[in-house]
Amino acid sequence: MENVALALIPYPKYITYRQEMLAIMPIMEICDPMFARPAKAFAGYAQRLVGVRFTEGRGASVVLRVDPDMQSGEYSLRVQTARVVLSAADAQGMQYALATLGQLMRVLDGRVSVPVCEVRDQPDCEHRCVMIDLARNWHPFDYLLSYVDLCWFYKVSRLHLHFTDDQSYTLQSAIYPKLATEGRSYTSEDIAYLNKYAAERGISLIPEIDVPGHCTQLCKNYPEIFGTDNIIPQTEAAMSAMQALFAELCDMFPNAEYVHVGGDEAAIEKWTTNEACRAYAESCGIDFDNPDKRYLAERMLANFVQKMADAVMAKGKRVMAWEGFAPAVNEFVSKDIIMHSWENYYQTTPQLLEGGFKIINSSWRPMYVVTPAAYWSQKEVYNWSIYRWTPVHPDSPYRGVTIEIPANDNVLGGQLLAWGDTIQGSFPTVAEGIAEERRLVAERMAALAENTWNREKVRGYEEFLTAYEALARAAGILIG
Repeated sequence: MENVALALIPYPKYITYRQEMLAIMPIMEICDPMFARPAKAFAGYAQRLVGVRFTEGRGASVVLRVDPDMQSGEYSLRVQTARVVLSAADAQGMQYALATLGQLMRVLDGRVSVPVCEVRDQPDCEHRCVMIDLARNWHPFDYLLSYVDLCWFYKVSRLHLHFTDDQSYTLQSAIYPKLATEGRSYTSEDIAYLNKYAAERGISLIPEIDVPGHCTQLCKNYPEIFGTDNIIPQTEAAMSAMQALFAELCDMFPNAEYVHVGGDEAAIEKWTTNEACRAYAESCGIDFDNPDKRYLAERMLANFVQKMADAVMAKGKRVMAWEGFAPAVNEFVSKDIIMHSWENYYQTTPQLLEGGFKIINSSWRPMYVVTPAAYWSQKEVYNWSIYRWTPVHPDSPYRGVTIEIPANDNVLGGQLLAWGDTIQGSFPTVAEGIAEERRLVAERMAALAENTWNREKVRGYEEFLTAYEALARAAGILIG
């Protein structure tokens, strides 16, 4: 018989099992109201995966219990002689328990069955995330839901959505309504449904407006505020407008713990020659006449990132940004901002850590998927760790050299990132391109899940691949 107990991603820290299957009735007993939402989400997934919808009732085969001695996110699953008992201290832990059950279920002789086993597990990393670039190519709304589904299935806790870039502004704005790109923006009803859908499945959304660069749509639609230089100017009008947009974004995503403010790849030297920026810079204590123009540009970038972060934090949310400013200005950026270390170019991973920042490993290699131009094998993603970066930027001091740091609690986890720079023109249609992107992401998401749930490998790649091949069909069913 297939060794079904091993077909789990990520692999549990504790598992015992027997080569024996238990047939169960699709009835659940929910012992605490906080588990009602995870149970509802699971019922929907079970309908898709095994063709049976679980309901609540007497004589339950699946029992959802509270264990107050467990930590947040921890869970246990015990398949006993007559029933399955899932235990957790909170709703998030129960989501993970139910996702594990979803991976274990099979239909044998017309009945839903699970292997007799015991699992106890919890994640090592708080940040286990996938990012999707929604701005360069239009993604129909159901794609967003399908990425939530994949996150639930593989216990990836966060979904980062890159909503804006030069090509389009995919959000509606009540305060600046001309920003929404016609035919390429999600309605307020879409976003409300997405919030609800993700929350019901325990997935935390991270919305992003990427500025001060990547801002063509802002400059094109409101040049009287944002100018025409393709960088947000540091003027009172533009900075107030951007802070208002971030406040609106926070309101648009009420459940989001984090909001991403961008912060990289901007032509910041333009600020130093734009006299319109003088008054605002000086009001912030910046010497606009500093002869070191490179430092002045970096100082203004630090100011920009901090001002956007202030607007987000004023809404009670936490902030993320890309590695984008130089170490010389680290003192001007709040250490409450979580930094994505991706290129080791603007500043290196050691410099970010020495500067006091908590960071996320977003190493270009192997964690970037640029369909179809650049991506790395599932095996390379699997063999990566959250403490290793392989930069590809020609000016990175680590170009061609893998940098690996000792285990560090200030590395919060890792992220897989899908960018759409080369989809258009590489496929007969954009629809075919984003479908291929999702296939590549799904394959690599499984490896990301393994490496961020478990900081240290608990099995080799071949064992992982066996599990992946057993689960890939189920994941494919979820995304349609």
